[in-house]
Amino acid sequence: MRETRVGTGLALSRRVFLQRAAFTASLLTMARVPAAARDALGATAAPAASALSAAERELLTQVVERLVDAGDPAAPAVRATGAIAAIERLLAQVDASVRADLPLALRLFDWGPMLFDLRWARFTELDDGGKDRAIRGWMQSRFAFRRLVFDALRNLAFVGYYSQDATWPLLGYKGPLVGGGNVS
Repeated sequence: MRETRVGTGLALSRRVFLQRAAFTASLLTMARVPAAARDALGATAAPAASALSAAERELLTQVVERLVDAGDPAAPAVRATGAIAAIERLLAQVDASVRADLPLALRLFDWGPMLFDLRWARFTELDDGGKDRAIRGWMQSRFAFRRLVFDALRNLAFVGYYSQDATWPLLGYKGPLVGGGNVS
């Protein structure tokens, strides 16, 4: 198998390149969300109809909580923001084929500790340290599929959480310059 060195000195095989290109294409699809959906990300109202069950929404919430936790006591809790509702509104605006695999990916993520780490607990049953280890396993897995699932969930978590006004001070962002934001 032919490998090419990239800027970081890491070897990149053709297969890995193609997998990353496919993943990037799916992210680009997500990036083409209509302006109305982007504006709706900050709203706190729940979406009209959800593609996720209550159990999947709870699992997504627990995953987002661990992915955005930076240990900052000033950070608002995920459950105190509209992050999950923002993710659901975003998903409602993308093509059905892009969002169709999310429930399956969430179930795999929940059962991942048993399937991949041989731990006799689901993700939702782990303590915070166990959840962090399980997430690290997805992030550093030798299986590209697991890394892609991690990347997708991480991107959704960051978009959902950091689109909330309450999280902007964590980033040093004072709000939009146009539309009533008071920037000093």
